[in-house]
Amino acid sequence: MGTKLNVALLVYPGVEMVDMNGPADVFLKANNLTNGKYFIYTLAESPESFGSEASVVTITPTYTFDNCPEPDIIIIPGQIISENPYMFGSGSETLIKWLQKMAVKPGIRIMSVCIGAYILANTGLLKNKQATTHYASITDIQSQYPDIRFVKNVRFVPDGNIVTTGGITSGIDGALYLIEKLDGGDIAQHVADIMVYNREAALPPYTLLPPY
Repeated sequence: MGTKLNVALLVYPGVEMVDMNGPADVFLKANNLTNGKYFIYTLAESPESFGSEASVVTITPTYTFDNCPEPDIIIIPGQIISENPYMFGSGSETLIKWLQKMAVKPGIRIMSVCIGAYILANTGLLKNKQATTHYASITDIQSQYPDIRFVKNVRFVPDGNIVTTGGITSGIDGALYLIEKLDGGDIAQHVADIMVYNREAALPPYTLLPPY
């Protein structure tokens, strides 16, 4: 087997669980079909445990920025830092600088999930690129980052080495897209089948934004 590809799952207080676990499961299932090609790990600023969204799950990260294996793929889940009213994280200064540093590595692939787009947008890496995010957040984030071309009514948008995905479960679609690019369409579809996931499903009608 060749060198493993390192998949870093960024985690922070208030991380949305499906944003993180959906892509993680795609790469884990792909390992069964690629002789363990991917090394998947959680990564945070500090090693201390913290709560996920609404503190439902306590997370202890595997690595910090100081000691992690150098990533080949970075997954940026959404961060909900308050439930009433909802407030979305856009990344600490340390996180943003780390992402900017990693983004210049040859061959790096970066994917945001749902409102993880706020963190990715804050890095400046999406400037003049196409992107997407949760349907309920597109108007707000577009007002904050007018130099990003947000696309409505799609599950994911690739632009160069960056992939952005729509709401929550769309992180699965984005991860399957990466598997297809790295391992081929047959393996990507096999992973989707194992997960009993329909890649061709229509978007739920009440999530569509005008113009349709």
